[in-house]
Amino acid sequence: MLPTDEALLIAIANTGHEDADELADADSVRAWWPADEVTTGPDQPRSVARLRALRSLIRRLTWTNNGVHLDPDPAGDALLATLSLRPEVTGSHVSLRPARATGLSDAITAAGLTALLRAAARPGWPRVKACHALDCGWVFQDASRNAARRWCDMRDCGNRAKGAAFRIRERASRNVTQPGR
Repeated sequence: MLPTDEALLIAIANTGHEDADELADADSVRAWWPADEVTTGPDQPRSVARLRALRSLIRRLTWTNNGVHLDPDPAGDALLATLSLRPEVTGSHVSLRPARATGLSDAITAAGLTALLRAAARPGWPRVKACHALDCGWVFQDASRNAARRWCDMRDCGNRAKGAAFRIRERASRNVTQPGR
């Protein structure tokens, strides 16, 4: 069973931090995804590249939700457009599936695109954010009362950002009060 839309988007977006990229190749994708997922074909390098393009799109959109506007990625968006999808209706649940037999990466990409469309249509979508620290990029769900959370972790990213802002203000105030130095 797939996690909630937001949880799936956060999981996809948070692959590839630090040393290991969990979407580096077909083997790493299979190691990252729960083993009970059934696929109908082998993963191709292009399929894995599409999944990485989806990760990039999710990160870009969630940074926008946090006030950071990044340049579009036409190559990644075009790569996503190469995945042929078909709607699948089961009861009251609508999702997208790859139009032809594909591997796990395309199945995850289709599920991620479905989750992105549903999540972006809900009022809570702006609360799915990427950390404001561009060198971090962890995606999280902002559960603060006023939806003003900016960092994935206040003790790390938030503390670094606030410390840097403090040092800048201190330098500026020293230059104003001591012009001869």
